[in-house]
Amino acid sequence: MSKRRLQYPGEICRPHEKVVERIEVELFRPPYSPSVEFSAVQELARLIRPMEPVKAPRPGVIPGEVTPILVQEIKNKLYKNFPVDLSVARTDERLGLRDMGIVADAMTIISLTAGASFTYKLNHPSNDSTPGISGASETEFEIEELYVTNAAQAGAQAIIRVNWNPFVIRLKP
Repeated sequence: MSKRRLQYPGEICRPHEKVVERIEVELFRPPYSPSVEFSAVQELARLIRPMEPVKAPRPGVIPGEVTPILVQEIKNKLYKNFPVDLSVARTDERLGLRDMGIVADAMTIISLTAGASFTYKLNHPSNDSTPGISGASETEFEIEELYVTNAAQAGAQAIIRVNWNPFVIRLKP
């Protein structure tokens, strides 16, 4: 490592005395502090500011101690209710989440007409069917699409609510 100096070596002197001594300061020496030679400890103490004690940010916190911080994720920010008319027969009909740019975190069957039935598949029509039951919910999947299958039932209707957070960054596999 080459020796680099400040522009000019400084001189320590008092107004009524001649030059006491010359100092040279080197930058980036291995403990990364300037090297300065002094003739007396009092002269060094005059140049160094006294350290102030570190104040705790709030009562009960010890300085230097790592304090755990609780971070809460906002799981769901938005939701949409999808009414499904069960009087029309359908087979693996898409609910339209992909077209709306929604990747849902949760899905709930809010209501289902008494005696009506349907099944749904999550994310792909080749997945297994799940029977639609009023009050049932899915919370363990990222739901990219929902496929509904039912036989025609006069006057029957279901309402499916999907919840999602548009601020969640999703990585593509």
